[in-house]
Amino acid sequence: MHEPAMESQETAVPESRALLGWSLPESREDIPSLQWLVTRLRDSRIDWRLLESLVRFEPAHYARRVLVRTDACELLLACWLPGQASLVHDHGGSHGAALLVRGELKETRFAWGGDRLLPALACRAGEGDVMLERPDTIHRVVNPSRHGAVSLHLYAPPMQGMTPYDGQTVPGRTRRLRPPRPPGGGGAGRRRRPRAG
Repeated sequence: MHEPAMESQETAVPESRALLGWSLPESREDIPSLQWLVTRLRDSRIDWRLLESLVRFEPAHYARRVLVRTDACELLLACWLPGQASLVHDHGGSHGAALLVRGELKETRFAWGGDRLLPALACRAGEGDVMLERPDTIHRVVNPSRHGAVSLHLYAPPMQGMTPYDGQTVPGRTRRLRPPRPPGGGGAGRRRRPRAG
């Protein structure tokens, strides 16, 4: 199961050189590490007028749009209105770096606790910050502010899909998410000690 596509289908997408000041690599061998992605994205010379012409907000959900895709990687633009959030999801095994170019985002990362996902870390990102996404990252991103947010995402290899996890959480201290299936085909989880009686 994959997260529903929320990509806007517009034409006239520029080449990465025009937008970032450099061309996306064509071959996977040209991307040595996640740190390389972070450095390239952070050091980009972004054409702000061109980027602004691509920004589109959707009232019902955050919008994402693939700007450039090669065999090695892909560049996406995500636009977030206040309060909009992604589902809890992974990135299909891709490495990623997301540069926040406008506004503020809050990321909550999840970790396996037996056969359940539990919130493990929450952090905020502001303009100019880069969020890292490793192949095993499972997270949720939300725009907590009263203003729109815009982020550029660079994934290597290009994403084959995003797996959404149950988006229903139980409010309070014991927020838990059930995965679509247990990791590794099972896993007994944590054993409890018998109560003294």
